[in-house]
Amino acid sequence: MRVIGTAGHVDHGKSTLIRALTGIDPDRLREEKERGMTIDLGFAWLRLPSGQEASVIDVPGHERFIKNMLAGVGGIDIALLVIAADEGVMPQTREHLAILDLLGIGRGVVAITKCDLVEDEWLELVCVEVEETVAPTTLAGARLVAVSSTTGRGLDDLRQELDSLLATERQRRQTGLPRLPVDRVFTMSGFGTIVTGTLIDGELQVGAEVEILPSGRRARIRGLQSHRKQVDRAPAGSRVAINLSSIGTDEIERGDVVTAPGWLKATRVVDVQLRAVADAERPLPHNARVTFHAGAAEAMGRVSLLDRPELGPGETSWAQIRLDRPLAVARSDPFILRLPSPSATVGGGTIVDDHPKRHRRMQERVLRQLAVLQRGTPEEIALQTLQEREPADVAELARRSSKSVAEMQGLLAPLVQEGAVVVLDRQASDEAQKELTGSSLVISSGGWSHLAERVVTELRGYHVAHRLRSGMPIEELRKRLGLDARAFSHIERRLLENGTLAEDGPRARLPEFSVTLSVDEERAAQALVSTLEGFGVAPPNRAEIRAAHGVSDEVIQALIDRGTLVEVAQDLVYARSTYDEVVARILAALASSGRVTVAQVRDVLGTSRRYALALLEHLDDQKITRRVGDERILSARGAPAATTIGA
Repeated sequence: MRVIGTAGHVDHGKSTLIRALTGIDPDRLREEKERGMTIDLGFAWLRLPSGQEASVIDVPGHERFIKNMLAGVGGIDIALLVIAADEGVMPQTREHLAILDLLGIGRGVVAITKCDLVEDEWLELVCVEVEETVAPTTLAGARLVAVSSTTGRGLDDLRQELDSLLATERQRRQTGLPRLPVDRVFTMSGFGTIVTGTLIDGELQVGAEVEILPSGRRARIRGLQSHRKQVDRAPAGSRVAINLSSIGTDEIERGDVVTAPGWLKATRVVDVQLRAVADAERPLPHNARVTFHAGAAEAMGRVSLLDRPELGPGETSWAQIRLDRPLAVARSDPFILRLPSPSATVGGGTIVDDHPKRHRRMQERVLRQLAVLQRGTPEEIALQTLQEREPADVAELARRSSKSVAEMQGLLAPLVQEGAVVVLDRQASDEAQKELTGSSLVISSGGWSHLAERVVTELRGYHVAHRLRSGMPIEELRKRLGLDARAFSHIERRLLENGTLAEDGPRARLPEFSVTLSVDEERAAQALVSTLEGFGVAPPNRAEIRAAHGVSDEVIQALIDRGTLVEVAQDLVYARSTYDEVVARILAALASSGRVTVAQVRDVLGTSRRYALALLEHLDDQKITRRVGDERILSARGAPAATTIGA
């Protein structure tokens, strides 16, 4: 299905021409009929000489209703620019033409209406003026057809020209994911909520669940209609009316987007390539307040010019636009900017990134990245998008790129083969053998190298600051890198595989690092061990040890990590030889009777309940014993050799 959109000054006969072509009155509002002027969008359709059907969107020409015009023009295939022969080119003719030019709509026809009201000489002058006006725009070279909606003159020629223009299929994105910007919302007795719009991508099917953005509400398609005919499915490019269940008309509005759940996310910041209209009265300054129009949506925003202090008439700039409210837009979507006061179209272009980071201005690196996103190959763009926020899984990368998962898999596969992208959730040895899935976690090769360097830097700094610790807690390293648990686990595995990282229990270290005590610390450590051995099963607490021997907690922890001391409880450590002997005695008691109580262990060891309880709880934690009521038995794991317990 194809879509024709009108454009032109108020009272130049757009609605009358559509009625003459189609037999349908596009003015649906009573106020429009009373005033004889289109206020909101009107819709009709016609069958062309070749037999193909086309939808027609009639847009208002009055300056006050430009925003309504913008709500309908975004999804059209060809433009029907209407200029009255008795008035020629007028202010809204130029503004509508500028909008078509900024949106990149390059196929269309110019209908010179009311030709029955003027002499042939005057008509020729008007045609010359029109050709000069459209020459610098995307409609340059468009055919001019003189018509009269009253007499029927030229209508057959106009139908033939429209048919010829629509014979060439418009290239639309094929993500397989539907996206319909809503331009009308109403209710119908017996049906409920109805929304209409032009389906700019994917297809819709009766019964499918859809998501309404930016609100995130869910609904189900109860029915579809195109040209007042019930259909089971609607392809991209169709004008569609959707009957939605489970949602009221107060929960959806013009500018919302109906789409498949989960893939599109509303945004309040977009990076764009912005072009100013050629006949702008003054330059557009940095940080200007504007109205942003995309699809059928509009929002107030501010323009941050990234490569210049102001944007002169006809100039092009990279810009970041910060919106006052979230909109559901995607990369490559066209947009228009208007000044709120005095109201005027000042520029437009295409969205380059729909979820960018905030940029500093005048940064060459940022400008290069934007240029790649705008003009690079699909593979270069995919790689650039990944590099902006990595690592990412394929499904997330597809969403950020406004592509299907299958498309993104196809773009990434050759990048993986050539080594530009690393798949983190694979073994390094089978990097290029397995197919990518939507959940595959990927990172650019440069991003991987940078991440590995960061790990080395973080650990090296930690070793310098904490020379007596066996390594950094693994969870602390994850948080320093700013990674979620899933991504970190795959990165950790790869770093262990390639020898960048080593682990000692819950700590990470550089492979070449080991704890080394100074001569004085070694001497104090030996004295400490001898003292603890002398106390046997009832050693002093840590504070008493530090006070008696002048050793720090760092040294004590280093001895625990080395295995010279064993930490049984938070404030209780044993010399290794004492610990092994004590555990052996407890295990012997268990072997003899099958179960022991705290009191029995106290008596076996000849110590207090405090030490007996701490030792048994420690053995429970080590899965050597298991508590049953007030007694302990050997756990199913059994008891390892006494000399290795707690190592």
